[in-house]
Amino acid sequence: MENKKVVVTGGAGFLGSHVVKELLEKNNEVVVLDDFSNGKMAHLQAMQEHPLLTVIKGDIVNVDDVKKAFVGAQVVIHLAVLDLRQSIKEPHRVNTVIVDGTMNCLDAARANGVELFLNCSSSEAYGSAEYVPMDEQHPLRPETPYAAAKVAQDMYTFSYGRTYGVPWTTIRPFNMYGPNSHWQGFRGELIPKMIVRAMNKQPLVLFGEGQQTRDFLYVEEAAKAVVSVADNPACQNRDINFCTGKETSVRRIAELICENFNLSPEQYIQKQPARPGDVMRHMGDNTAFQELVGFAPQIGIEEGIHKTIAWFRTLPFTPEELIADEVLRSWE
Repeated sequence: MENKKVVVTGGAGFLGSHVVKELLEKNNEVVVLDDFSNGKMAHLQAMQEHPLLTVIKGDIVNVDDVKKAFVGAQVVIHLAVLDLRQSIKEPHRVNTVIVDGTMNCLDAARANGVELFLNCSSSEAYGSAEYVPMDEQHPLRPETPYAAAKVAQDMYTFSYGRTYGVPWTTIRPFNMYGPNSHWQGFRGELIPKMIVRAMNKQPLVLFGEGQQTRDFLYVEEAAKAVVSVADNPACQNRDINFCTGKETSVRRIAELICENFNLSPEQYIQKQPARPGDVMRHMGDNTAFQELVGFAPQIGIEEGIHKTIAWFRTLPFTPEELIADEVLRSWE
């Protein structure tokens, strides 16, 4: 992955912005295609003047936008997505973006004869663990419209490989957190949302008892994994997990964040009714990735939360501004 022309869909998003940074450091020409509904130019701010970076505002649902961005592409890293919580409210819209958008990207990748279509899936495709650790042979039992759309995305990627010979890899990162993560509104993710609430001395909300577990993955390591998989021919035409192989309960996350802010868990952790579509247990198997690529995540959950809190403290907002929905619109 050096001196290639790489298209990154969703490249201004959470994971995408870190992937773009990794690619530019390896002297790749990078084209970002993003509609900025979730992604932000602020995520790319430090790279905006890079001579090898082109940013195109466009929608993967729009065929012309995709064709324009994919001209001359050698590698496609497909990250564009609408999120899980949005799929609960707008399942048809999320399906259109994930499924139809992916097919548009696959068509354009095929037309350009790409060397690789790297499809970024999600551990949500597995649903709640039927066994642990969850390897790549774990059944796909999606529990939300988002997860169902991701399964369809994966199947279309596989089918374009079988039918049209498009070289592909599907990587399934587990639950990511870290800098550039979403905290605003109903789309806010668990760890960043809890951090912002702790900064404002507001309750950290658990849905149910907080015994749900996740395999939490620091985003910078996930970005390194994505680029490393794209760089490794042995990874082609297969599904690959990327995870830590460790599970942490949601309650433990809340307790760690309380510890970082010197807040009493008994006072600041608040339980609410369980949410629909909430996966109860996730712990991945990283064996295949380690054998193929040769590294494993090194950042533990305690260190990762500390680093994420440090990032939040660098943002140009007061704690009160961070918790206001207006920040979502103003941070462009």
